[in-house]
This record gives sequence, C-alpha cells and structure tokens, in this order.
Amino acid sequence: MLNKHGWGLKEMLILSGILMLFLVIAIYYIFTLYQEMGKEMNTNYYHDLEKDLEDNAKVYLEDYYDENLTSAGVTITRSTLRAYDLDVSLRDPDGDVCSGYVIASKTHGEESIDAYISCPDYTTDGYEDWRS
Repeated sequence: MLNKHGWGLKEMLILSGILMLFLVIAIYYIFTLYQEMGKEMNTNYYHDLEKDLEDNAKVYLEDYYDENLTSAGVTITRSTLRAYDLDVSLRDPDGDVCSGYVIASKTHGEESIDAYISCPDYTTDGYEDWRS
C-alpha cells in the first residue's frame, strides 16, 4: 500500500469510507441513547405525579375519610382532594392538564392506594375515564 510516494487515492478513499461508516454507527447509537434517556426522564416525571397523588390521598384517608376501607375499594377523585385542599397540580412537561384519580382498598389487612393519571402523552395502565 505505502510506497515512496505516500498514500494513493484508492487507499485514501477506502480509509475515508471506513471512518465514515464508524461515524454513522456512532451517531446512530448516540441518538438512540439520547431518545431512551428522554423517555426514561418523562416516565419518571409521570411516576412522580402518581406518587404525589397517592400521598395526598393517603392524607385524605387518614385525616378525613370516616368509613372503613373494603376490598371493593373507594375512588378518590381530584375534586374530593380539592375540597380538602389536597389537590395535586397534574400537568405534563409541556404544561398540558392531566386528569387523575386514586383507588384505595384494603384486602387481607393490607391497604392499597393506587393513582391513575391520563395525560396527552402518557396514561397509567388500567386508567378508566369514567372514574375521574
């Protein structure tokens, strides 16, 4: 390949092609990593909203709810939380308003409090429109 005149055009084109291939592959992996990181950050954001809603529902149950929880469960809407000044501002990262509710139940002595939210880009599995 190398002679006393240096690199030839053919060798330079082959080397440039190999370098371009590595560059395209690296850009592809960086782009997919960036997208996955963004999705994970958004998912964590929505889980934080659900957690805030669950925490305020727990306060409502402890301080204001007079009946015993059963396995049938009780739906706690945001309007109920709002009446006791426990509402959570449910907005997605773009500022769009989300709807949500909490289902609280007690089975075999264990209390279960699950929040469900629906935003334009995210909906909790099991969300039911009629409950909110």
